Amino acid sequence: MSIIGKRGIHYLQNLKTASIPPELLERGQNRVIDASLTLIRERAKLKGELLRALGGVKAASTLLGVPLGHNSSFLQGPAFAPPRIREAIWCGSTNSSTEEGKELNDPRVLTDVGDVPVQEIRDCGVDDDRLMNVISESVKLVMEEDPLRPLVLGGDHSISFSLWLELSLRSLGVL
Repeated sequence: MSIIGKRGIHYLQNLKTASIPPELLERGQNRVIDASLTLIRERAKLKGELLRALGGVKAASTLLGVPLGHNSSFLQGPAFAPPRIREAIWCGSTNSSTEEGKELNDPRVLTDVGDVPVQEIRDCGVDDDRLMNVISESVKLVMEEDPLRPLVLGGDHSISFSLWLELSLRSLGVL
C-alpha cells in the first residue's frame, strides 16, 4: 500500500477516536459507496447499450478490476494486477486473436467497465465487511446488464467467497 494510502487510513482511524459523531462518518462513507456503485452501474449500462446496439452478442466477457491486496499475508501484488493485466491485454505487440479466431479488440468479445475504487472506499474508513459487499454488488451490477459477464481482475483471496456467492446466486438462484 502506498504511503499516501496508509496515511489516509491512519488519518481516518484518528478521526474515529476524535469527537466526530459516528453517524456523520457513516453518512460520508455511504455517499462514497453510493458514488462508487453508481460509477460501475453507469459504465456497465453504457457498455451493455453499446453491445446491444452492435448486435450479435450472446455474452461478452467484461473486465472488472478489484485492486485489493491489503489482506494478503505477504506481498500486496493483487492490488496492482488490474492495470497490469489490461496493459498486457491491450499491448500493441501481443496477438489479439484467440484460438477460436475471436478478436479481443472487438467489444463484442471483451469489454471493460473499469475498477471498483477500493482505495477510495478504504480511505473513508469503510470496514472489510462493507467493502466485500461493495465488491459483490459491483459484480451484480455488471451481471444485471445483459449481455455483460464479469471477468474479475485482481483482488486477494478475501474476495473469493463474495464473488462465488454472487455468481452462484445469479446462476443457480438461492441455494
